[in-house]
Amino acid sequence: MNRQSPKVIVVREGVLERDGDTVIDASCSVTLVRAGDSHIIVDTGARRDSEKIVEALRALGVRPAEVDFVVNTHFHSDHTGGNELFTNARVCAHRLESPPVGSMVMSGPLELLPGVEIVPTPGHTMGSISVFVESDRRYAICGDAIPTLANYAQRVPPFIASDRKLAMKSLEMIIAWADVIVPGHDGPIENQRK
Repeated sequence: MNRQSPKVIVVREGVLERDGDTVIDASCSVTLVRAGDSHIIVDTGARRDSEKIVEALRALGVRPAEVDFVVNTHFHSDHTGGNELFTNARVCAHRLESPPVGSMVMSGPLELLPGVEIVPTPGHTMGSISVFVESDRRYAICGDAIPTLANYAQRVPPFIASDRKLAMKSLEMIIAWADVIVPGHDGPIENQRK
């Protein structure tokens, strides 16, 4: 790829702690995509993580006001809690997630910027989306379409799914496309599909 290829940086790895079927702690992965002069944040974490996210971005030389787009993979609070940090950003989300007025709303694939495509990956919620980035490698930032390494390794859709068949189809599509998967609640995964 050329020097203008988008760059993917995981700002904060997500966590998901359970006690049986009960979620004890959930905070999603927050990812920065630098595409030319534009900055995209994919998911903004839980509200309680806002200060840590701002600090991590500052270490990368990015102020929240410099972020152009916030892409919410879905509208659960552990993925949208920091949206208000990004006062100059346009929120991008699937129409089925009922995003705020003024958001960039999509229902099918959407090229946000060159090398950065938003792709429907329904199943966890019907409006779940992922961000596919063509860079030095293919990155899929997929929210809870693949929430953890265990979901990837066992090829199991998310525990919470509005449609398990669609969730499985989305999981398989992501694995077929990506070299690196940024799951919703875990660290980046080197895809071993090949």
